[in-house]
Amino acid sequence: MSRMMPAKLFLLSAVTLSLACSSGQISGGTGSSPTGGQGPGTGVGVSAGNAGSSGTAGSAVGGTGTAGSSAPADPNAAGIMPLLRLTNREYNNTVRDLLGDTTQPANQFASDRDPTFEFRRAGTVAVQDATLIRTAAEALAAAAAPKLVNGQLLPCDPTAGEDACAQKFITTFGQRAFRRPVASDEATRLTTLYTNARTTLKLSFADAIDLLIEAMLQSPQFLYHWEAPPTAMNIHEGNVIRLSGYQVASRLSYFIWGSMPDDALLAAAAAGQLDTAAGVLTQARRLLADARAKGTMDAFFSDWMGLDGLAARTKDTTVYKTYTDATQAAMLAETNAFVENVVFGGDGRLSTLLGAPYSYINSTLAPLYGAQASGTAMTMTPLNPTQRAGLLTQGSFLALTGNADGSNPVRRGKFVYTKLQCQQMPPPPANVPPPAPASAGGTTRQRFTTHDQNACAKGCHTVMDPIGFGFENYDGIGQYRTTDNGLPVDATGSITLDGTPQTFKDAIGLVGLLAKSPEVRACFAGEWSRFALSRVDTPDDAASLQSTAAAFATDTASVQDLIAAVATMRSFRYRSPSPGEMP
Repeated sequence: MSRMMPAKLFLLSAVTLSLACSSGQISGGTGSSPTGGQGPGTGVGVSAGNAGSSGTAGSAVGGTGTAGSSAPADPNAAGIMPLLRLTNREYNNTVRDLLGDTTQPANQFASDRDPTFEFRRAGTVAVQDATLIRTAAEALAAAAAPKLVNGQLLPCDPTAGEDACAQKFITTFGQRAFRRPVASDEATRLTTLYTNARTTLKLSFADAIDLLIEAMLQSPQFLYHWEAPPTAMNIHEGNVIRLSGYQVASRLSYFIWGSMPDDALLAAAAAGQLDTAAGVLTQARRLLADARAKGTMDAFFSDWMGLDGLAARTKDTTVYKTYTDATQAAMLAETNAFVENVVFGGDGRLSTLLGAPYSYINSTLAPLYGAQASGTAMTMTPLNPTQRAGLLTQGSFLALTGNADGSNPVRRGKFVYTKLQCQQMPPPPANVPPPAPASAGGTTRQRFTTHDQNACAKGCHTVMDPIGFGFENYDGIGQYRTTDNGLPVDATGSITLDGTPQTFKDAIGLVGLLAKSPEVRACFAGEWSRFALSRVDTPDDAASLQSTAAAFATDTASVQDLIAAVATMRSFRYRSPSPGEMP
């Protein structure tokens, strides 16, 4: 099915549009941010529920989980539920689990990096995007043809009655593709498509089923997180709306697996087991025990740390002669292996992620750490505890936040300030001069300290640089050093944590302070909440953020415990209504 006949294209277009009309309203694409704020090219272009809610959402400041509000948190409130398209990762994972297809067609789609949000989420569908989605649907349906013949995708034997088998396919495959039962009007339209394919287009049974697959893969019900049947009554509880079991199932599976619900989760939804926090918790724990949860861990830490930007962080090969593409790939593999093993094979604690005196390295990375390792596999290796402690002393973070020819205390301090303390930086002024280059003499710290005396630089740099100076023992690719530009390194610094100014002598001391900080723990919990909700938090999310922070308040709580707490928080299972939606 590499080329569509005009009649076939007309039938597909008609049924796809009718499916959209039966389930909600697709807007003209206003460019509005899914969080309610305005951002060019970041809108979802769809209105349903309260996806178009107005107002600017603000993230929690200082890890308090109060969304910047001084008012008491309303325990019965819940934030908005924006209507979002599947990300590229979610699309690839979904067609893998739905069709058994591992070709990852969404790798050809436009980037789903939203400049207004730290985690991936898909934006407005442009004409080229729609074409790529259609092309992917055609290829996926064609590749699925052999699985129809051997019965892998068909729930019945067509020789016993093709029309009846097609009807059963619509309801069974449709439930998996739409992540909830197919509504009666949707089934009618898909049945009409099948009938016209057999009569008007004279297609065989298998080709008509392929056409149904193409149609479903291009429908809003598949492409968007749009799980509620259009005829379902909203479940009002006070001033909020409780999500249906199927909505919770889909939200849960895409949060923990980055993919569609499995049959067991859909069955739990049908049985009403996801109507309570206890039922959601049971399923969350089950999903976390599945290997697919590891992919989500990789996705969170990659986005949170911005590791996809490492490839673009070029290094001066005259300064760093050993830094190659293989080094860069090994750095990313190290962080993934470290995170997965701590969260799923270790104690899963934040203090371990931030302070472990070991990592997972291979022979490529061993020289960087002054360690011993052989082979290409990432192997658990003890490191010098006076030099290495967890994620912030790994090569991936240090190379990403380093300069082409040296360290960069600004980038490193900013990460700690914004990602571990959840503080917001004001936009930098346009007239800040760059620090002097290494050729000017002096250490990086000395040059940045001089630079910070500029009046236009003081506002931001006096906050970031004292934190970032703690990483001065690491050069631009993360190698440990005691001298910089021929002079001794000074890695002492200061940070205000939990409202108290504190000092440290180096990165190991800084990491120790971060690992014990309630502010950092609350911030990290908030980051997982934002990842799960695919938006920044609003004042209506305050109680939810406080509940997740409380669940993660002590070091005995693991990241898996935190994920389970996020899955059961109110804003995960409820949403605020749209104007006029309440009875």
